[in-house]
Amino acid sequence: MNLAGRIMLVYGENLTLGRNVHIGADAFINCKGGVTIGDHSILSRRVTIYSYDHNFKNPSCLPYDDEVILKPVHIGRYVWIGMNATIAPGTMIGDGAVIGMGSVVSGNIPENAIVVSPKTRIIGYCEGEVTKNLAAEEQFYEGYSTERPLI
Repeated sequence: MNLAGRIMLVYGENLTLGRNVHIGADAFINCKGGVTIGDHSILSRRVTIYSYDHNFKNPSCLPYDDEVILKPVHIGRYVWIGMNATIAPGTMIGDGAVIGMGSVVSGNIPENAIVVSPKTRIIGYCEGEVTKNLAAEEQFYEGYSTERPLI
């Protein structure tokens, strides 16, 4: 692994790196759910990767509860991820893909795809009745945990 500056790596024991991977300065990678980065891939400066999510769709309090949902991230071989890109939990990026600067990426990205995110879009809704009921019962998330940096 080649680092071009300081990075924040959380749950690094769940990170699998291929050969000759480059990671730019100020990258943040949370590997709680598992992150795999393939051979010869380059992550530019300030790339953010998360591999888990909170339970917000049917929580026991608002805006989410203590349940953690692990969603591994897989980045293929010879992938280039541009500066300030964010890779969401559960994302699979195929070999040879290019992720444009500032993009927010989720889901499956095919091999050799060039991806940019031009605008925000609605991808679903939380359960409205659950939200109303939990708010009326004043069930709000109070937990807070600090994440432990490994590098």
